[in-house]
Order: sequence, then C-alpha cells, then structure tokens
Amino acid sequence: MTATPPPESHPVRAAALVVAVGVTCALHIGKLPVAIPALQAGLGVSLVQAGFLLSLVQLAGMALGLFVGLAADRIGPRRIMLVGLVALALGSAWGATAGSPADLLASRALEGLGFLLAVLPAPGLIRRHVAEPRLLAKALGWWGAYMPLGTALALLFGAPVIEWLGWRAVWLGLTACSLLALVALWRGLPSDAALAGQGAPLGPRLRRTLGAPGPWLVAVAFFLYSGQWLAVVGFLPTILAQAGVSGLLAGLLSAAAAAVNMGGNIGAGRWIARGGRPRFVMGFAYLAMGLGALLAFGLELTRSGGRFPV
Repeated sequence: MTATPPPESHPVRAAALVVAVGVTCALHIGKLPVAIPALQAGLGVSLVQAGFLLSLVQLAGMALGLFVGLAADRIGPRRIMLVGLVALALGSAWGATAGSPADLLASRALEGLGFLLAVLPAPGLIRRHVAEPRLLAKALGWWGAYMPLGTALALLFGAPVIEWLGWRAVWLGLTACSLLALVALWRGLPSDAALAGQGAPLGPRLRRTLGAPGPWLVAVAFFLYSGQWLAVVGFLPTILAQAGVSGLLAGLLSAAAAAVNMGGNIGAGRWIARGGRPRFVMGFAYLAMGLGALLAFGLELTRSGGRFPV
C-alpha cells in the first residue's frame, strides 16, 4: 500500500512539481525568439517563417485545445501530460536535426502538440491535489507564472549557449530537460488509473461546452493576452539584434521583459486568495496591457526632437 504524504505538505509539493514541469515546457517557447538570428543565418529562415514558428503552439491550442481538455477529464490529466512531454522531447530532438525551414516547421508542429498536451491538463491536476481554496488560488497564481518564468530562463541562458555551441545544442538540451520532467512527473504524482473511463461521453460534453458562453469568453480573453505577449516577447531579441545589441545583452533584456509578467500572475493569485473579484482583477490587467501595448507599438522616439508622437 502506498503511503500518503502528510496533508499539509503534500498539496504544496504536488503543485510545485506541476508548476516546475510547466516551466520546462515553457522553455521550448522561449528558446525560439533568441534563436531567430541564428536560424536566419544557418537555415535561411525568414521573418515570416519565424512568425509561423512562434505561432504554431497557439495554432495547436486553437485547433485541439477543447478536445485535449475533454480527453484529460476522461483519461486523466497526468497521463495526458506524460504523453505531451514525450511529444515535446521528440519534437525538440527532431528540430535539432533540421536541415531546412520546412523540417523545423514540421518539428515545431509536433512540439506545439506536445506543449498543449503537457500544459493544458496541469490546472486540473493542481486542483486534484490542492483542496483548500486560499492555497489553490495561490497555486494557480504560481501556475500562471510558468510561461514567463520558463521563457525568461530560455531567453537568459539560450543566448550564451547559442553563441558558444549553436542553436542545435539548445534543442538537444531541452530534449533532455523534457525527459527529466517526464520522469519527475511519473514518479512524483500518483496514477490516473482511478479516473480512466469516468465521466459522460465525449459528444454530449462537447456540445455542452460549445453551447456555454463562459468557455468562449475565456478563450477570447486568453487569445488577446497571449497574442499581445508573444508579439512583444517573440520578436524582441530579433529587434534588439537588428538594432546592434549583442546576443548576450539582447537575451538579458528580453528575459527581463518576459519576467515582468511573473509579478502579475503571482500577484493576481494572491489578490484573488485575499478576496479579490476575478472580473476586477482581469479588468485591471487588461488596462495595464493596453498601456503597455501603447508603449510597445504606438510610440516612437525621434532622434531629432526627442518627442513621442503617437
């Protein structure tokens, strides 16, 4: 009989493990922006192709996210996450051998599918192991920070590795990282065997989900957030490189820009845990994002007059 960890320590440890696995997945998103100049030089990747490489993960989410979520409820979130980590490792290893932009795009599609499978069931897995509402809100706040944390780490350490060993070394290193996360999740959390086959059939659940306004609103909200965030962070290293900033400094500045997002995610979780209303928290967040978009896209510093015309 498997021993059950103490109630006060088990939820925190389980949530921390899921968040850590999410960070390893986000490394695959963050590895690409800082590698675009090297991919342009080595494989002849154009900026349009780089945009497709950046957006393939989002395209996978749009096409398959609902089905993955329903499958995770029926098959078990841990199982789906393990399959996703395998796909991430295979896609990254395939990408390391790419000889053309087409090969890299194909491998990135597999990575996008693996990323979706690995991260989409994670909040449900956290909810299974964390029952206390205040602790759950904080845990989900930390989960919300997995993407900026992983992206910032990839931007920070990816630039020097690419300069010293090349971009293929980053792809191979993250293959190993996904395999380590696979072992940690497999050994660290109990099996989903008790959940297999539970729940209503897929068809009725799919119709109920598509017929409810809530999932559509959440999807639009996340689309607006992720599109803006990736537009800034995804091409920031390339913009800095074209401006003459060195690879190491560009990676550091881009990592700082990505890491700022962590404060909002963790802070939102703590705010809601202390009684904050989710709608008000989201409204405040979108207001901040709107101001940030104005600074990022709408203002230009002119050298002659030092003015900021909109």
